Amino acid sequence: MLHGAHASVILVLFLVTQALLAFASESNAPWASALAFAPLAVAAIWVMQPAADPFPRPWWAGILALCIGTVVVQSVQPLPPGAPLYATWHLGAVTTVLLMLILRGRVLVGWVGYLGMAAATLAWTSATGHGLGGGLDLLVRHAATLVIGTAIYFGLRSTARRIAEFNRRSLLEAAAVATAQAAEEERFEQVARLDQLARPIMERVASGAPLSAAEKRECLLTEASLRDLVRGRTLAVPDVLAAVNAARARGVEVTLLDDSGGTGDPTAVAALITRELGELRAGSLTARLQPPGRSELASIVIAPAEGAARILVVEHDGRVR
Repeated sequence: MLHGAHASVILVLFLVTQALLAFASESNAPWASALAFAPLAVAAIWVMQPAADPFPRPWWAGILALCIGTVVVQSVQPLPPGAPLYATWHLGAVTTVLLMLILRGRVLVGWVGYLGMAAATLAWTSATGHGLGGGLDLLVRHAATLVIGTAIYFGLRSTARRIAEFNRRSLLEAAAVATAQAAEEERFEQVARLDQLARPIMERVASGAPLSAAEKRECLLTEASLRDLVRGRTLAVPDVLAAVNAARARGVEVTLLDDSGGTGDPTAVAALITRELGELRAGSLTARLQPPGRSELASIVIAPAEGAARILVVEHDGRVR
């Protein structure tokens, strides 16, 4: 970006220098120098303003028009033989503004502006007795400036593309690593939960000792909890599992289904399941997180042993209807 404190200092120095050169020419009337300098100053300030690159069309069109104004005003002034270099101050000043347009992504505009300046300058030097050779001598150095600026622009653009591609690949690699790490952490977490849920009862089964009726019920509850982990996924949080186990111990049938693919926030649904299970004495409860793209986040069907069944629908914003 061509703005900031350092850019402001450079801009001020540029304008002061061009003002000194513009008003130093004895061949120009002060009003003519002011008339030539004013649009150049506006164009220089404008081209340094923050904007998306390439420069917006209304901006570069306005800047180009201002530069043309400076060239036209200066090209109708006298250019006596042996005139000092600062009599042609506008050529370097306008070239600098055109160079900035090129660096802001408007290469063709910059060169069109230069060709217009060249045509006006050749007509000016021919009309004032300096000939085409004198005009070409004035223009060559400024053409070299734009050639170098154009080469710099395309070099910077190529470098920027390589950097952008490198950053894109880095982001993709980082995302892949993060995904793999998250999957690995999820596997470790699932193994730990499986170990916590199943190890005690599996050790008793592996011992070969006959199971009591209570232990058999515990086996069924453990199997149901493992099923919740697989089918319920994001709904199988500690608070919900505790409420589910307590409800199943009372004889309530509970089914947890997660078809969301990991999308959406199930916090409100989990809280609602916990509350409803705490109030349900007998019957069944089925909770399902809906697939992505559905208008609702989840649905909960509560069928008490006595009374009518209810269906609760949870919206994506957490509202329940």
